[in-house]
Amino acid sequence: MENPIYVGLSRQQSLQRQLEVVANNIANMDTAGFRGERMAFAEMVVRPDGAPRREAISFGTDRASYMDERQGGFVATGNPLDLAIQGDGWFSYQTPGGTLYGRDGRLSVDAQGRLVTVDGHPVLDDGGAPVQVPQDGGAISVSGDGVVSAGGAAVARLALSRFESAQRLERVSGGLFAAPEGVEALPAAGARVAQGMLERSNVQAVVEMARMIELHRAYDSTAKLVENAHDLQRDAVSRLGKQS
Repeated sequence: MENPIYVGLSRQQSLQRQLEVVANNIANMDTAGFRGERMAFAEMVVRPDGAPRREAISFGTDRASYMDERQGGFVATGNPLDLAIQGDGWFSYQTPGGTLYGRDGRLSVDAQGRLVTVDGHPVLDDGGAPVQVPQDGGAISVSGDGVVSAGGAAVARLALSRFESAQRLERVSGGLFAAPEGVEALPAAGARVAQGMLERSNVQAVVEMARMIELHRAYDSTAKLVENAHDLQRDAVSRLGKQS
């Protein structure tokens, strides 16, 4: 009698995790360069001690999540401090938690003359230092290979990194990722920088909203299954009590 309850609770846990992932995708639909998250599932078959093979119980479990690596569409902004990466590449940002990676190129120059993100994280050059722009150096331009110039004079080259397996990156928040131990950032030789452009999130709003509705319906139906199983269990216990 407990089997439907266990299976139902297992299903609810997986659905809850899926809802969290979809909600995060929806929350970051307007985050430039955001890469959506997807879930990977596996079947876990459990056979109670002494039970015949045909009575094995199949549980669905969320094994892991993975990054949707598709590039988002580009939109022209005309802002010289908006940058987008074409191809396999990541910007490097200096944060209190160490170097993080992302594709959000909504940049500005702070009071210290550093090139920073919308969250105030300095953007790093290929030497690992914050990109510093002269306060009175003139117009800022960025070439396709990431060279930052002010008034026509080169001041730095952006660090553009790639990874042998971007799936090993650890999602921190929004569009930021950390490289765990053993995952090396390599030069992204094939990546190109587009100035005055932003990469949209690769999350498709209609698809994610449809998934959200589907998951809510699945959660509700599973909750009813668990409730019905509880009712049958209570009824069985009540009948046994009357017979005794």
